[in-house]
Amino acid sequence: MVPWKIIVGIALFALSSFIAAILSWGGITLTFQGEDYATEIMRKICDVFAGSLILWGVLGKNPAKGTKK
Repeated sequence: MVPWKIIVGIALFALSSFIAAILSWGGITLTFQGEDYATEIMRKICDVFAGSLILWGVLGKNPAKGTKK
């Protein structure tokens, strides 16, 4: 178990909507048929990253490290 990854993942889940709102305030848009999808895409990216951080934190694995020979 890696506690800092779990904490960062939970914080990212909680702040994903705020991060997406900052993206739209910055003027970044992805418009299709009059609807802006940039905030939804950013929110999904943050949620997937947060979920993977929590999963790697619980499993105690570091995906960057390979097996030692």
